[in-house]
Amino acid sequence: MTNSYVGIISPCGLETLVPETEHAASFLLRRLAHSRPNKAIVFWAVVDEQAAGDIADHVRCGQFDEAFRQLNARALDLGTLLPPTQEEDELFLIG
Repeated sequence: MTNSYVGIISPCGLETLVPETEHAASFLLRRLAHSRPNKAIVFWAVVDEQAAGDIADHVRCGQFDEAFRQLNARALDLGTLLPPTQEEDELFLIG
């Protein structure tokens, strides 16, 4: 079975891989914007469960470069997520 995941890719490789939930992507985008703007990207991917487990093992072991290679090779779909605009960010804080 396939699932969607979000995560963070930096020059070191794949640093974070979590199942996509209602708030996961916005949390990662905000975390990145406040900690390392322009040094990493947030992505979304569709990966089968076995591949996701293998990739997550590489991340847990600190093998970020290999985790990224595996994600790139095994993702069925993969793309970057853009940070919210200032207006969207303000609506999120108000709402």
